[in-house]
Amino acid sequence: MKDEHKPRKSRLKSVVLIPPTAMNAMRRLLLIPPAILLVSCSMPDLLVSTTPHRIKLKDGREVMCSGQPQYQEKTGYYYYRTPDKRDAVIRADDVAGISGQGA
Repeated sequence: MKDEHKPRKSRLKSVVLIPPTAMNAMRRLLLIPPAILLVSCSMPDLLVSTTPHRIKLKDGREVMCSGQPQYQEKTGYYYYRTPDKRDAVIRADDVAGISGQGA
């Protein structure tokens, strides 16, 4: 008769988690710049200035716009976006000056 109380070998192996090494940390750091680039290219409106500006006209009126007006040299007009999020144009000959809200 063999020894019945002999311990059996376990078939389960213990899993050891390897602590992050310097190489793993560098790999993670190298993924950050491409992720930032991808996000910034997919949402270009985040980089556009949306501070309110005032367009002062020669007749004394003031027109509010969100963001800086863009001058189109070819047409001679300023293109801007109203606070209501509508696109608008105004002749450059009618503009006396453009100032930011903080100015």
